[in-house]
Amino acid sequence: MKQFFKRKKYRAHEGQFERKLGLMDLTALGIGAIIGGGIFVIIGPAAATKAGPGIIVSFLLGAVTIGISALVYAELSSAYPISGSAYSYTYVTLGEGIAWIVAWELLLEYGIATAAVATGWSGYFRRFIEENLLIVIPKEFSGPFNPAAGTYIDICAFTAVVAIFALLTLGIRASATVNKFIVALKLVVLGIFIVFAVPHINLANLHPFLPFGWDGVWKASSLIIFAYLGFDAVSTVSEETKNPMKTVPWGLVLSLGVSTLLYIAVSVTLLSMVPYDKLNVPDALAYAMFQVNEPVAGTMIALGAVLTITSVMMVMGLGFTRIVYALARDGLLFKQLEAVHPKYKTPYTATILGGALLAVMAGVVPLGILAELVNIGTLFAYFMVGIAVILMRRRGEVKPLFRVPMAWLLLPLNLGLLLFIMAGLPMQTWIRFAVWSGIGLVIYFLYGRGHSRIHHDEPPPIDVGG
Repeated sequence: MKQFFKRKKYRAHEGQFERKLGLMDLTALGIGAIIGGGIFVIIGPAAATKAGPGIIVSFLLGAVTIGISALVYAELSSAYPISGSAYSYTYVTLGEGIAWIVAWELLLEYGIATAAVATGWSGYFRRFIEENLLIVIPKEFSGPFNPAAGTYIDICAFTAVVAIFALLTLGIRASATVNKFIVALKLVVLGIFIVFAVPHINLANLHPFLPFGWDGVWKASSLIIFAYLGFDAVSTVSEETKNPMKTVPWGLVLSLGVSTLLYIAVSVTLLSMVPYDKLNVPDALAYAMFQVNEPVAGTMIALGAVLTITSVMMVMGLGFTRIVYALARDGLLFKQLEAVHPKYKTPYTATILGGALLAVMAGVVPLGILAELVNIGTLFAYFMVGIAVILMRRRGEVKPLFRVPMAWLLLPLNLGLLLFIMAGLPMQTWIRFAVWSGIGLVIYFLYGRGHSRIHHDEPPPIDVGG
């Protein structure tokens, strides 16, 4: 147990990655991860079954909770500008064992989310090509492995993940450039929705505002928090960022700020357009446009959803490979996974193997139940990061360039809000979370503990000076 709580100490060293990313790249990466399935898919069912128009309050509660977490991440990233996100932050403050658990939950967030989002992307893509190009995918290749239903693989989801990870292998600059283009289209699509929605606003649709009471708002917050997850992917590429001590904090804050403003604007207009009880559909924004006789806008939004989900897959895949790389570099996973391509300067082994695994999961595994784990696992990681920043401040070992304002209020409030939202998740999700965490602990004690670099007193080759 002494090693379980042993903290990593960093030394300055020339990193293996090239520092190519600027503030615009990071902000776009954050927006690319945040704005996706949450606003295009989850908002409808959450409003229809849990909160009604009160979903607007749920988005505000989520924005406050995740907004404070973003400030916490900003402070830690300015103190430790290294790959690994919450994993690295907890390793240096709470110890190896806690960091491993956090990383295990992050792999769940980025990995399962990538595969699950690919499945959602496949549905949008197949509907689009069937209705507009008259191309029909054979049933055998249109769904996860389920011989009873006549499906064996979702070939579109499988291919999407392969393509995304191939792009990630070619380099961070290529990935960031494609992501910025997609993010620009995404913002245009949401802008189109708001512009076309405004003439159809009927404030009577906002009554009753709380048809399910405050309990519904709380439970909806636990569900739609998924819409905010992903901003932390910005901190996973710190070692590939120019001047990370300044750029990463601003990238975190700006990406979350822009996304929150769009979420509030879209949720207000959507719930004002169409009665909440009609929104229990996976494509609520496009559906609402068709309901108010705006078929052109509806088609554009449907196509925009395909592009939006593509950028989410890209950023989540990026986060997954960087967490795997950080674990391998520290000896907690196989050493081969830390290999960096001599030309493209990417962790290509982790990217190729991770892409293959997630492509298979996206193609053959129904991920509905597993996707529920994403929220609780990520919120747990945010909670541990909140504790990490408090310990870092008390020890005074480093002086971050960015500090959370009014820390006496915001830091304890952050922990309380995270626990409050986690408590709104169903008991089955907590049980699955415990099982997943238990599997992670078994792997750590059977492999990671004995191969860990700090177990052999090997200093990690990290550049913490930016």
